[in-house]
Amino acid sequence: MTPLIAGVLLDDGGRELVQILGGLLVAVLLLLLLAVATPIVLLAAPRSAHPPPAFATPATSPGATPGRPVAAVPVPIGSAPVDVARRYLGVKYVFGGTDPAIGLDCSGLVQLVYRLVGYRLPRTAQQQYAATDRVDQDQLQPGDLVFFARTYPDPHDWITHVGIYAGDGVQINAPTEGQVVSIQPVFSGFWGAHYAGAGRVRAG
Repeated sequence: MTPLIAGVLLDDGGRELVQILGGLLVAVLLLLLLAVATPIVLLAAPRSAHPPPAFATPATSPGATPGRPVAAVPVPIGSAPVDVARRYLGVKYVFGGTDPAIGLDCSGLVQLVYRLVGYRLPRTAQQQYAATDRVDQDQLQPGDLVFFARTYPDPHDWITHVGIYAGDGVQINAPTEGQVVSIQPVFSGFWGAHYAGAGRVRAG
């Protein structure tokens, strides 16, 4: 091929070929630059100092909703309610009674005792059950409440009796008509047959 013909080819088709090859080279260089720069930018990005909390929901928690925190049972408030309840041993039972000078019923005794140690509770045993946190039997502490179901026919409430746990499997309660506030077993006899669970008063 003569120099004249080579010059003509370069003038006519070579320039276009060189331009295409040059464009491809630029594109390749840009892709290489992007591949190198992206990891550097990601590594340099600031990370959150406070990762989102992970809420563990135990499978054994009744009524637990996955992804939501499960409230812990509050710390026992101590034996102060037991000490106060002992003052009323011997007070006669009166259905609906809230005045120890006249007589007390079971939830009236509990409401009075807890008010004297600085805690507000609703009036009935069923309401007190709803207002407290459930406690397993092996976690019971003096001052917790023990609840009993269907101890007498009631058209509205399932929980019909409550006592103050005093430790060692006994409670201080106001039992029924013709009896007085006294210390009685929780897990045996009549009360054991109607035991429905325990509750812990929420502070505050």
